[in-house]
Amino acid sequence: MTTSFSIEEWDENHARWQEFLQCLEKAAPDQAPFVLGERYREYPSVLLVALQSNVVVGFLRFAVQPIGPEAKCPPLYLDGLRLTEAKIHAFAVLDESQGQGIGTEIQRQAIHRARELGCYQVASYSSYGRDTNHHIKLSLGFAAQPEVHGDNQQGVYFIMPLRVVLP
Repeated sequence: MTTSFSIEEWDENHARWQEFLQCLEKAAPDQAPFVLGERYREYPSVLLVALQSNVVVGFLRFAVQPIGPEAKCPPLYLDGLRLTEAKIHAFAVLDESQGQGIGTEIQRQAIHRARELGCYQVASYSSYGRDTNHHIKLSLGFAAQPEVHGDNQQGVYFIMPLRVVLP
């Protein structure tokens, strides 16, 4: 059964912010530091919230950040312009609302919003074992680069270019 849903952009001043926090705690408490932590307030961010029957059932948060510094590298420039990316820091849909296209649509909306903000790419990291997230990203056309972090954590770094520069 597919139910209708909507995607809205919220911030901490939204009247229903507490409902988002409850969804975060239920769906992905391990992602709370990526949404609420001070480190992630360094750059402007966008929070997309999925509503189904007027109930918060999912979210995606990305920061608009320069490409490079997060990886301890200098910023990348093209034609004198510092390139930015929409780095997805948190994404989840409640278990009972999965399989209805909500996760795919919220990712599509993030790509669209990142383009509007002039980002060069959308980037996301996901550890192995998050097959549904991997499926969504791959089906939307993200490139994938498996990697192992210093703590032997295996994962995949996903990149979606938003602007193609042809010679």
